[in-house]
Amino acid sequence: MYDRFEKLEEDKKMKIINAGLSIFGENGYTKASIDKIVEIAGISKGSLFYYFESKKNFFVFLYVYCANKMEHLAAENETNFMAYTDFFQRLKKIEYIKTDLTIKYPYMYSFLMKAYSETAPAVKKEIQNINLQYTQDETLKFYENLDYFKFKDGINPKMVIQLVIWCSEGCMNQLLMKRKMNPYSAFTLEELTEMFQVFDSYMELLRKNFYKEEYL
Repeated sequence: MYDRFEKLEEDKKMKIINAGLSIFGENGYTKASIDKIVEIAGISKGSLFYYFESKKNFFVFLYVYCANKMEHLAAENETNFMAYTDFFQRLKKIEYIKTDLTIKYPYMYSFLMKAYSETAPAVKKEIQNINLQYTQDETLKFYENLDYFKFKDGINPKMVIQLVIWCSEGCMNQLLMKRKMNPYSAFTLEELTEMFQVFDSYMELLRKNFYKEEYL
């Protein structure tokens, strides 16, 4: 359906995709400005509509694109993280894998979070139909065969999983906030190292507070 776009050079495609993720992720579908998207992408409005025909098509394309990237990343790395049975070791590995994708698409996660519950009538039905294709069962396999017995009595592992996700999102958002003056350039090794160190410190704090003493 988007053959014209797919024929572009990879660098140009990435600029257009990341521009869309950034503006839609920040403003939602209705308030997102196509003028701002094309300004960031370095193309004309006519070119964007030549590739996608409409704002709606571009938004839905981005959502499907991101969902597919996340699914493929999980499938490709399943053997890597499933080898870890310790709760925090595996979740740290999963978050590192997700971060690798975020490095290439800095605004993917914020876009997905906003688009997932998008209420704009123009795209709401399409987003709901796409969501049905990505079942909860696929997500649950990330947490199979973990050593839940290491947790202190009364600790709910599902709540800890949510804390880990929030920590990961917070660390990435903090990195993005620091780079507002130059938001579309690549992350430096120093920036990523600092982010991983902060994330690791939070994981160690959770582990010490939620694990039984004999597993520390």
